[in-house]
Amino acid sequence: MRIRTASVTAVCLVLLAAGPLLAGCAADTAAAGTQPAGTQSAADHKAPVGLGSAEQVAAYLEQGISAMATSVVYTSATDPDHLLGKAGGYQSKAAFTDSRIQPGEVTGTGASPVDLGGVIETYATVGQARARAQHLAATLQGLAASEYHYYVGASLIRVSRILTPSQAADYQQAAESLG
Repeated sequence: MRIRTASVTAVCLVLLAAGPLLAGCAADTAAAGTQPAGTQSAADHKAPVGLGSAEQVAAYLEQGISAMATSVVYTSATDPDHLLGKAGGYQSKAAFTDSRIQPGEVTGTGASPVDLGGVIETYATVGQARARAQHLAATLQGLAASEYHYYVGASLIRVSRILTPSQAADYQQAAESLG
């Protein structure tokens, strides 16, 4: 009986430990135009090993998405949102273009980097990345400027609304491959 009690106790402990991980697997569908995110760990876990910066995430994504090319790796001096390195802001940021977006599809002279392909913002925790996505969803709700959101660890991948859902799914699949 002792062995059986120990086995039941061990199983219970494993299930209790897995609870927060399973809770973090919920998809982020808060915003119009937002696609589900890949499987995520608990909100306060760090990015996967070797992918601690937006530039590293971009380099990984480029390996699987031939239409993607990193265009800018921001510094605190060049970040247009002025959030890089600030408390609650991202720790790194990179922009990318997607060759499936034609220049004529992007309207206005002040096109954002997200319009041209997307942006990757890396935070200290997954929870901060999700909070940013929720803030953006609330800000963009009902506007034509909605975008797709995916996650790689503590990185938020913001993908242009100009891409079709099947084109944007390339980013989702690449993000999920890091699962």
